[in-house]
Amino acid sequence: MKPLWIASYTLAAFFLQSGAAAAPAGTLLFAQPGTQIVGTTGTTRAATKGDLLQSGERLLTPPGAISQVLLPDGSLIGMRPESEVRIDLAPTGSDTKPPVISLVNGTARVISGDLLDAKKVSNFTLQSGNATVKLKAADMESAVVKANDKSPATDGAPGSYQRLMVGTGSVSNANVATALAPRQVSFVGAANTTPVTLAAVSPKLFAPGRVASPTSVTGGTAPKGAGTPRPAVNPPKVHIPVPPVLPVTPAVTKPCTRFIGKTCIQ
Repeated sequence: MKPLWIASYTLAAFFLQSGAAAAPAGTLLFAQPGTQIVGTTGTTRAATKGDLLQSGERLLTPPGAISQVLLPDGSLIGMRPESEVRIDLAPTGSDTKPPVISLVNGTARVISGDLLDAKKVSNFTLQSGNATVKLKAADMESAVVKANDKSPATDGAPGSYQRLMVGTGSVSNANVATALAPRQVSFVGAANTTPVTLAAVSPKLFAPGRVASPTSVTGGTAPKGAGTPRPAVNPPKVHIPVPPVLPVTPAVTKPCTRFIGKTCIQ
């Protein structure tokens, strides 16, 4: 029997190549119960494995549910609970403009297609709140905290947070772009503020219960709203599945130079 991720990836490839829908913006590899797709007219439908997302549609995960989306360029978006993402393709005839993946709220893990397959070229821009993110052969976590987020687990500064795990990338806002450093967290608080690097954030920031308690190391004071986080009230324990990786051949003896998390890719 084929592993689950292989079967899901094959299913997604079939839908993408079958022409079942014009210009699909993404394919759902899986979606847990309660996940919804909101159409461009505001109509909603239950999200299920194999569904095609069209340009401008939004995917919403409820509390305790996760989902994973495969983009046309082979990149993956792993959505965590209480999150919202929208995929916008460039208008017909604008082939030079990459698709825009907008993380509207919540948390997501983004893995660019060229990290999973060096022969691919990742072609998308991540709009995480007010932060514009570019990635290359990267695995990154992104979180958007809204000012009106009333979750018991949220007691941090509103804004956008990026944490690069591997690869390279940059984050820009207010006409200023800064490089993303592995394991450091970049923060953009508002539309007219430049990105700053944070010394520390709550470990719950990129978990299902989103909490931010940052301190800037680039000068000035901590973002407004930072403080001692309130403990989460029975936060859901959700396993975020690891995206598909290429198998490691036992005979390989040369040092590993590429990783996804702790997994070696040759």
